[in-house]
Amino acid sequence: MTRTSALYRGEVMHARRDEHARRAFRYPVYIASIDLGELAALDRELWLFSHGGRNLFALHDRDYEAGAHGLPGALADLLAANHLPAPHTTRLVTNLRVAGYVFNPVSFFLNYDAAGGLASVVAEVNNTYGGRRRYVLGPAQRIDQRGGHGATGRERVGFRHVRELFVSPFLHGPATYDFWFDAPLDGDRLAIAMHVTRPDGERIFFARLAGDRRPLTDRALAAAAVRYPFMTAQVIGLIHLEAVKLRLRGVPYLRPGPDHRPRPTAPPRRTRGSGPRSTAPPAGDSATGGRDPPPGMK
Repeated sequence: MTRTSALYRGEVMHARRDEHARRAFRYPVYIASIDLGELAALDRELWLFSHGGRNLFALHDRDYEAGAHGLPGALADLLAANHLPAPHTTRLVTNLRVAGYVFNPVSFFLNYDAAGGLASVVAEVNNTYGGRRRYVLGPAQRIDQRGGHGATGRERVGFRHVRELFVSPFLHGPATYDFWFDAPLDGDRLAIAMHVTRPDGERIFFARLAGDRRPLTDRALAAAAVRYPFMTAQVIGLIHLEAVKLRLRGVPYLRPGPDHRPRPTAPPRRTRGSGPRSTAPPAGDSATGGRDPPPGMK
């Protein structure tokens, strides 16, 4: 039986540029693209994957907002509450549990219509303080395609949403997310960009996930375990490592309030010398493919 669920192997890139810091880094990753309609079959047919159970790799519905009674039902309820049609099929782009642990900074429920077009998206964002927010992206949030076609040769699909969740203790004030999806249904390549801009149009952060498709098999899972051991632990480790670097550089630090809403403003920057030392490449450097980094998400 041919499965539509897959792994995408590639890299994540982050770039920040504002008055407090200029930094960029990238690291190799794999990420799952799960057909929600295949969860029972994946659990039954794969030795290294379990749905809701213990295994080297697993996906638990309760790891997602309102998923305790099943991800398909939770997604259907959310879309109906936002007056969006039920999708023909959905792919959940997410980190799997590895040896029982997972942290997903963001997972995407990609909802496709019967023609294979990306009709809506639910971006579920988590912070490291236990906060979570589902951004529902439909026709009302669509933005015009720009910058030509994506790497797959098809037009990218874009959505815009005001930031509503505290994510980083080093990035404050009002901001807007732009999400760009170069994600044809079960395509050979996947690319998702998340951008953040301030109300004055200043682009301050950019993150991009891109990868090449591999079938979701026991062999592919075993190879991922060998090549990227404890990758989900690596994700949270890199987040904290970057936080330490920013703290040492004197970038203003604020914890979230009990409502996990974004902080409206940042405190004054601690002065240590003449200002932040740039570690990110200048505009047009190779880290952003010869282009200024677009707005990003943090």
